Amino acid sequence: MTDLRGEYDLLCTELHELNHAYYVDAQPSASDAEFDRKFQRLIEIEKLHPDWCDASSPSQRVGAAVTSDSGFKKVEHTVPMISIESLFGNESIIDFESRVRKGLASETATQPTFICEPKWDGVSASLIYENGVLTQAVSRGDGQFGEDITNNIRAVGGVPLRLFGDKSPAVLEVRGEVMMPIAGFNAMNDELRANGDTVFANPRNATAGTLKRLNPAIVASRPLRFMCYEVVRVVGGEMYATHGEAMQGAKNWGFAVSPYSAIVDDAAGMIKFHHDIESQRNGIEYEMDGVVYKVDSQLLRDLLGSRARTPRWVCAHKFAPHEETTKLLDILVQVGRTGRLTPRAVLEPVNIGGVTVQHATLHHAAYISDLDIKLGDQVIVRRAGDVIPQIVGPVAGVRDGSEREFFFPTRCPECGGEAKENGEHRFCLNIDCPAQLIRRVQYMVSRTALNIDGIGDKAVVQLHGEGLLNSAEQLFNLDYSAIAELEGWGDKSVDALRDGIAASLEPRLDKFLSSLGIPDVGPETSRVVCAKFNSIDALLALSEIDNEQAVAELSEIEGVGKEVAGSLLQFVGSAKNRDAIKAMIGFGLRPQSAELSTDDYKDAVAAKVFVLTGSLSCSRPEMKALIETAGGKVTGTLSKKTDYLVAGDKAGSKLRKAQDLGVEVLSEQQIRVLLSS
Repeated sequence: MTDLRGEYDLLCTELHELNHAYYVDAQPSASDAEFDRKFQRLIEIEKLHPDWCDASSPSQRVGAAVTSDSGFKKVEHTVPMISIESLFGNESIIDFESRVRKGLASETATQPTFICEPKWDGVSASLIYENGVLTQAVSRGDGQFGEDITNNIRAVGGVPLRLFGDKSPAVLEVRGEVMMPIAGFNAMNDELRANGDTVFANPRNATAGTLKRLNPAIVASRPLRFMCYEVVRVVGGEMYATHGEAMQGAKNWGFAVSPYSAIVDDAAGMIKFHHDIESQRNGIEYEMDGVVYKVDSQLLRDLLGSRARTPRWVCAHKFAPHEETTKLLDILVQVGRTGRLTPRAVLEPVNIGGVTVQHATLHHAAYISDLDIKLGDQVIVRRAGDVIPQIVGPVAGVRDGSEREFFFPTRCPECGGEAKENGEHRFCLNIDCPAQLIRRVQYMVSRTALNIDGIGDKAVVQLHGEGLLNSAEQLFNLDYSAIAELEGWGDKSVDALRDGIAASLEPRLDKFLSSLGIPDVGPETSRVVCAKFNSIDALLALSEIDNEQAVAELSEIEGVGKEVAGSLLQFVGSAKNRDAIKAMIGFGLRPQSAELSTDDYKDAVAAKVFVLTGSLSCSRPEMKALIETAGGKVTGTLSKKTDYLVAGDKAGSKLRKAQDLGVEVLSEQQIRVLLSS
C-alpha cells in the first residue's frame, strides 16, 4: 500500500504540473494521451482508496451541479471588492499622479512608483486557500456580498486546486479575472451556431453567462482561464512589500499573472504604457478595455487609503470602445474569388475606437438567421482583432415593427447564375462570373497555381478592363497584337507573355485542377484527388455518374471529406464550367497525368510557410517540430504569404481569415499525409 500511496501522490503532483503547463504557461509538457493515461490511473487508485481523494485532487475539478432552488449562496467578502476609479484622457492621468503625490506629501518623503497592467475585460473573482488548498471562490457581486462559485471556479483552466511550493500560508486570498481567450470564444460560438444554439455577443458575456451555470461540467467544457491581479490577504506568512513582489509570489504559487506590466515613475510613463499596450491590443489573446495604474508600495497604499467607494492609490485608464450600437440600413451580398456569397452590412456611420465604421461582416446566411437580424434593426457592432467589424446581434428590445426580414439570394447577384449551398456558405458556380473573374485569373497565373510568367495581378486587371480577358478560358487565346497596342506593353513584354502562356499549356493535372479556384479544392486536395482520377476526362466524367456514388468514391480518398467532394462535384457538374474547360483544351491546354514522386510531396512542405490553429492531437510545439524537420516554416501570423493553415478542432478566427485570404487550409489528417510521404 505504501508504494501505491506514493504512486498516487506522485500522480497528483504530476497532473497539477501538467495542468499548469497547459493552462498557465501555454507550453504543454506532455501529449493529451499521456495526460489521459495518468488521469485514468489516478481515478483507478481513488476507486480503491476513496479516502485518499480530497478537494485538491485533480479528479475534483468538476463537482456536482448546484441543485438548490435559490442557486448560488451569498457570501460576505472578508475584504470588500470595491470599485476602482475609471479615467479617460491623458489629463486625468496627470491629475491622478498629482493627487497621489499630494496625498503622500504630509505622510512621508518616500516617492511613489506606479505599476501598470492591462485592465482585462472579464469577470472578477476572489479565491481563498487554506493551508494551500482551494476552499472557496466568491464572485464580486456588489463588492460587499458575492456568490459562492467555488464549484465553477474549480473547473476553470489555470486555477490551482492546491498551491505550488512547500510553504503555503495558513490563509491566502487572491483576486483575479476569469476570461475567455478570443480564439476560444470564436470556436465556441461556431460550435454553438452549428448546433443551433444561441451564440454569445462577446467573450465577457460568454464568461459571465458560463459562471452562472449551475452545472460545473458546462464550465469545464468552455475555454475559461483565470489570471491573478491582486494578493489580498496572507495569514500565517509574510505580506509582500510591493505589488510586483506579490505578483511574483502568486506566480510561484501556480497562478497565471499578466505578462504585460511595467513599473514607471510618473504620469508620462503611465501614458506611454497605455499607448504601447493599446497599439498591441488587437494581437493579444484576451480582451482588455484599458490599463490599471497602481501605487506599487503596500505601505504607501495604506497611507493613501480609500474614499467611500474607490481606493486613492489605483485608477483605470480606459481605451476607446470596441463596440457601439447603430442602425442596419441594408445587407449587400458580395461574390468572392471562389464564388462564395458573403453578406455585408451597410450601417449608419458610427465611430468605434476612433474609426468611422459603415460596413460590417455578417459571415453567411445562417449567421443572419441564427441571430435574428432584420433590416432596420438597431445592432451592436464590434471592431476587435485584425478582422473587419462584425455585427454581434440586434437590440431586439427597441424594435418598433418597421424592421424587415432579409432573404438570402438563391442566385448570384452578379451573373444571375445559380448559387448552391456547400456547408454553411452559398457559392456561385459560374467560372466566368464577372465578380470572380479577375481574382480567379490572378490566382490561376500565380506561383501557387500555373505559375505563368509575363503576367501579374495588374496586367490581369488591365487586360480585363480593355475587354481582352473576359473569361478564364480566354487566358489561353489572347489577342497579342491588341495587347501590344496597350500602354506599358512592348514587343519584349508581349513576347514574354506569349512565351509564358505557351510554357503553361502542359501543366500537371493537379496543378490545373487547383488553378480553377474551386472552393475547398486547393493544392494538396488536388494532389490526392488526381492520384486517383488521373486525367481531365476522368474528372469531368464524375458529373455523369450518380451523385451519391461520386461522393462516396471521392470520400474514400484520404483527406477528402463529403464537403470537399460536394464542392468539386458542384463545380464539374456545371455545364458552363465543363464548356470552359473544354474551350481551354481547344486552345491547346493539355493537363498531364503524372505519378507524384517523393520530391513532389517534399515540395509541398519544404520552404512553405505554415500557421497552426485549433486543437491538434499533439501539442503545437510537436507539430511545429515535425513541419520544420520536413523543411517547412511555422509562424504565428496569417498573411497572404502563408502557404497553408493547419486547422485542428475548434479552429476560430484564423480559419475565416485564411478563407478570406485564399490560403489553403489543411486538416491534421492532411498535413500528416504530407509529412509521412
